[in-house]
Amino acid sequence: MDNTPGRNPRSLSILIACLGLIAVFATLWPAYRAFFPIEIDVNEGWNAYYADAAMGRMPLYPSRDQFITNNYPPLSFYIVGALGSLLGDVVFAGRLLSLFALAVIAVSAAGAIKRLGGNATAAGIGAAYFVATMGFFFTDYVGMNDPHLLGQAVMSIGLVAFLRAMARERGYWAPILLMVAAGFIKHNIIAMPLTALIWLGIHRPRQLVNTGLLAACAVGAGFALCFAAFGPDFFSNLMSPRALKWKQVIGAVGHLQWVAVGLVVWLYVGAARKGTNDRDAQFCSLFIVVALVSFFAQMTGTGVACNAQFELVFAVSIAVGVAFAKAPFLPLAQRYSPAALRCALLFAICLRLLVSIPIDPVRLLTDPRFHADLAAREAAMSASVIRIQATPGDVAGGTLACYWAGKPFALDDFNSRQRIANGNLPADAIRKRIEAGKLTIVEADPRSTWHADR
Repeated sequence: MDNTPGRNPRSLSILIACLGLIAVFATLWPAYRAFFPIEIDVNEGWNAYYADAAMGRMPLYPSRDQFITNNYPPLSFYIVGALGSLLGDVVFAGRLLSLFALAVIAVSAAGAIKRLGGNATAAGIGAAYFVATMGFFFTDYVGMNDPHLLGQAVMSIGLVAFLRAMARERGYWAPILLMVAAGFIKHNIIAMPLTALIWLGIHRPRQLVNTGLLAACAVGAGFALCFAAFGPDFFSNLMSPRALKWKQVIGAVGHLQWVAVGLVVWLYVGAARKGTNDRDAQFCSLFIVVALVSFFAQMTGTGVACNAQFELVFAVSIAVGVAFAKAPFLPLAQRYSPAALRCALLFAICLRLLVSIPIDPVRLLTDPRFHADLAAREAAMSASVIRIQATPGDVAGGTLACYWAGKPFALDDFNSRQRIANGNLPADAIRKRIEAGKLTIVEADPRSTWHADR
């Protein structure tokens, strides 16, 4: 790493400041939106119902004869439910936890970069890149009531603790248990623990046996506790069928555009450092490869959303910070100064972010009509809630509107249709329930969902 004394060139300092400002700007709209009673994503009501269930309002894992399914592990619902009990609303509790988790993951990226040879500046760049990428390209998940970022935050702390344990050659039990706990918050965050175990197998093969046994025992104990608490319904819900569509992998390639600059930069840096026994660079390369495989594998599942890419964003963010730190040791540094290489990296990152700048944060700061639109959407949600409240019996429609209307969770449309497609429910099960008068469909006003008409 370049630790030569002296200040950064002015152009480099300006670009560092620009990236920091872009990261702050990227969080303005998600943070502002989190406090409005509108639906950010259809998952919000789903998560709210199960957070209430964790607090005892209904079974957390429904029986097979119901038209709802909980295919998530339980910890997030207890965390969000407990905070929601204090705040008075689990939806806003989940949104606040999501924003907090974003900050924790960014700090973890900085911590990982420092563990991999970067200084404070490199760490800050990686953290800012993560925040800006998430805020600009994955806006629906930032500040949304969903457990993925919360689970990734715990997992990222575990990864940094693992890197610390590797440096000290002891203390592996704590990061492993943290990663297992993260898996019981959200179960598809797998790139970090897999990378840690592979890395341990390469460099500490004897330690891998003990650590692997500890992880297996912890996972087994967690499943045993869940079975004791929820019975066989826990496993039947968790293993709820989901159709696989391998052609979706082709479309997923286009999603890499959001981290394309970081990936291309690391393709060069990783190749340049390959023959140098640079373990920091090797770890970044391994993490990115595992995250890529995990992303494409998950994208084969029907209904899988952009959160399948979040570990890849985290891995690339760490790699960007490490690439910044490694600039003096790259072959190009023989032709150009390290400062010039760093400026080129930051310029490319900032340009990519600004080319796709979302309109929402711009309108938030400059367009009075935007605030009128928000007020209209609040009114639409309020009207939807009142209409659903006035409908007797079980209701299905806008899940969050149904939740705020105080209606029981009667229909999980996506998971029910997946069960029908896989033969676990009769094809006419939902229709028969509607015809029997046991379920009424009340469509929520589309304006009550932020992205409904955009």
